[in-house]
Amino acid sequence: MRPVLKRLYQRFVVEPTVAIDAIQGVPGPGPRSADFKAVTVGLSVAVLLTLMNYVTLDRDFQFHSARLMRQAVLALPAGGIQDALAALEPIYRQIAWATGCFTFYFVIPALIVRFVFRERLSEYGISARGFVRHLPLYMLLFVPVLGAVIVVSYTPAFQGTYPFHHNPIAMWDLLAWEAFYCMQFFALEFFFRGFMIHGLKRRIGWVAVPAMVIPYCMIHFGKPMPETVGAIIAGSVLGVLSLRTMSIWGGVFIHSAVALAMDWASLVQRHAVPW
Repeated sequence: MRPVLKRLYQRFVVEPTVAIDAIQGVPGPGPRSADFKAVTVGLSVAVLLTLMNYVTLDRDFQFHSARLMRQAVLALPAGGIQDALAALEPIYRQIAWATGCFTFYFVIPALIVRFVFRERLSEYGISARGFVRHLPLYMLLFVPVLGAVIVVSYTPAFQGTYPFHHNPIAMWDLLAWEAFYCMQFFALEFFFRGFMIHGLKRRIGWVAVPAMVIPYCMIHFGKPMPETVGAIIAGSVLGVLSLRTMSIWGGVFIHSAVALAMDWASLVQRHAVPW
């Protein structure tokens, strides 16, 4: 077992950190210097996390957005489309939250990459090539987490928290919620494991990983302490893997799979799956 762990450590920690350190100060594929990109990423992260906290996570914003969605749906011609969208009213607030996350975590950083750094998004982890090649590793990481989810799913606190769309009325509205939920995880992974990691690596090398983990840990403040500590560990692992594979999709896969497992485990335990 020890030789296997040693090889994994060498391949997924030592090799990528050495390779990243070797390109410190070396210009990237775009015209911007490493210093310019590092400063831009740092300031952008600070501004975008502030907007996330005071806009997207604000209950008044979510309620106001839900009201605007309701009015927009009522303004549509009566018929099947209006009926389908009106049936989603129980998750309008969650849709507002997920859309805000997508905007601040993905849309704005992606625009910075394309039009300020003038680089391709594939340089920031959007490519799935590295993910496909390392899929068995991500599956291996997911299995113990799935076991832990199953164990805690028996607790009343867990069943009272998940899913965030707590009482789905039908399978299709549950699936609609899960789609927005996973979209938010994609944006989150791009922000931390894509925009931050790959925007900082040419200036500070592998230290981009702990630099990214600091704000990633802090967005979990207010949640149970074990979850926040777990975010430090998971953020570090996924950050190194993003450097190694040049892909954020492993993090998207693990985050989404764990979230879906938590939601469905809670629904099964409460006998609330809308078959």
